[in-house]
Amino acid sequence: AAGQGMSVARSIASCRARSSLGLKCTKKFFSSGSAKKGFIELRQYDIAPSGLKDYLHETSQASNVRKELFASSGSKWLGFFTTEIGGNLNRMFHMYWYQDYETRDQIRAKVASNDAWKAYLNKVKPFMIEQNNMVFLEATDILKDVGLKGAVDYESPASKSLVSYELRRYQLKLGYHIVPQFLKSYGCGLPDKLNADDSGASTLVTLLYSDCGTLNTVLELWRHESIERSQDSRKASRNAEGWKKSIAEIAEIANSFDNQFLRPTAFSPWK
Repeated sequence: AAGQGMSVARSIASCRARSSLGLKCTKKFFSSGSAKKGFIELRQYDIAPSGLKDYLHETSQASNVRKELFASSGSKWLGFFTTEIGGNLNRMFHMYWYQDYETRDQIRAKVASNDAWKAYLNKVKPFMIEQNNMVFLEATDILKDVGLKGAVDYESPASKSLVSYELRRYQLKLGYHIVPQFLKSYGCGLPDKLNADDSGASTLVTLLYSDCGTLNTVLELWRHESIERSQDSRKASRNAEGWKKSIAEIAEIANSFDNQFLRPTAFSPWK
């Protein structure tokens, strides 16, 4: 925490110094890799309301199988979430990290041939309505600049509260320069936002931009001690002048913005 605080302070000082001279922030935050080489696959499943309870029960029973199958030096199961507020209440989200597509192919082939996994799928497929996935890259430099490890190395702390994750989605305008422009604005304002929030209630888990699927999509994933505590962080960030300036810049290149509060399941690696 001390290291992150020092990094945040240095970043704020850099941006404020340039601002006082009437200069724009010139940090370069766009890169083609992630904080740990590879990509993140976000899978979204819609479940029939009548089958939601049974789907979650069977998925919980098979969670150790999932964990073992996706655990390797080049892959990792990160999290599994249900929707609490802000979207289809019967929608599941789960996330995986792969070091490359070849590793993904190998892992998926291993999973498909596993008898325990095939038995699990036979039980839950009748409950599924629709399956979607997208591939995202992690914004390396932004996370490093504020002392964050990134999704692969993130470890959720123990908590006695009803933890919530917030998935914030920006759909940006078309154009090759748009995502780099977003990341530059976001990266310059983020240290100010984090510094203004002294609630201790929220942590930025990852920042992602799409590489396959709906392009020019950016996701923030935050972990909050509770949905109520997330409001404390939100109020605090409104006092961050640098962050407000960044959001004003982002608003000029965004077509839409939405958020959802998710709950990590009892069997999710991220709690």
